[in-house]
Amino acid sequence: MNKKLGFLFTAISGTCFGFLPIFAKLAYNNGGNTSTVLSIRFTVAALIMWTISFVLKIDYKVGKTKIIHLILLGSIGYNSTTAAYFYALNFISTPLVALVFYTNPIIVSVLSYFIIKEKVTKGKMTALTLSSMGLIMIVGFSIGNVNIVGIAYAALAAFTYSIYVIVGSRIIRGINPIIVTTYVTTGCSLMANLTGMISGGLIRIPYTAWLYSIMTAVFATVVAIITFYEGMKRIGPSQTAIISTIEPVVSTIMAAVIFNDILSFPQIVGGILIIVGIVVLQRPEEEVSEELGELTVEQIEVD
Repeated sequence: MNKKLGFLFTAISGTCFGFLPIFAKLAYNNGGNTSTVLSIRFTVAALIMWTISFVLKIDYKVGKTKIIHLILLGSIGYNSTTAAYFYALNFISTPLVALVFYTNPIIVSVLSYFIIKEKVTKGKMTALTLSSMGLIMIVGFSIGNVNIVGIAYAALAAFTYSIYVIVGSRIIRGINPIIVTTYVTTGCSLMANLTGMISGGLIRIPYTAWLYSIMTAVFATVVAIITFYEGMKRIGPSQTAIISTIEPVVSTIMAAVIFNDILSFPQIVGGILIIVGIVVLQRPEEEVSEELGELTVEQIEVD
């Protein structure tokens, strides 16, 4: 029963994360823009996380140095990732953004080899090969129909998120995940609002755009994160990571239903290759160290 509940929580988390680009696109279609949607998302999420921390009486005093690092992790690391992700939605379809972005577990593995000298395994090489083939299928067979700027933004989001994961894996050790998320979303909120004010990107938007922006905060941020950790503590990191591959699947299906964003056959094949590569990457192997499992968990932490 405990494992079944873990599977359910993780599936809910993956579904909620999968709705992120859907809510963002709906906000855009109803008069929102990237700066304003990001500002609302992170400000509302930070307020909710602080409320949860106080209600549950979780100790948020983790030391000035840790607090600064966590806020910087959010304001620079995760905020830049989300900005690139949301900008990509202005140029290419929701499924393509989700699929390209979801190559980040593979990128994390490659960067880990060069930065922290993590061991290369057959699983990693297989996953990298499948992911690369998938991207070629997505972009190469539809180059005339795909906006390269959008692909570049989505790829940038995947890369910056991978850096965020590797740096964050060291910073968040020994800190309650709820407190980590609270400070990270706070940093994101500060940066999103500051950037929006300086650039003049913050605008008055219709209430429907507000509604969808708030939904990104409530469902695709707070609910997604809390259910993720509830699932993880019941079924462990490997199974959680595998089930989380439902995210791009949900994004693709819902985009087809809501926006009529239908992928071409080569793009569908490419997406399947990417998802299979991620599953292979998470498959338990004797060569895969415990650190890789922990890193994968932290990678999904604030999607």
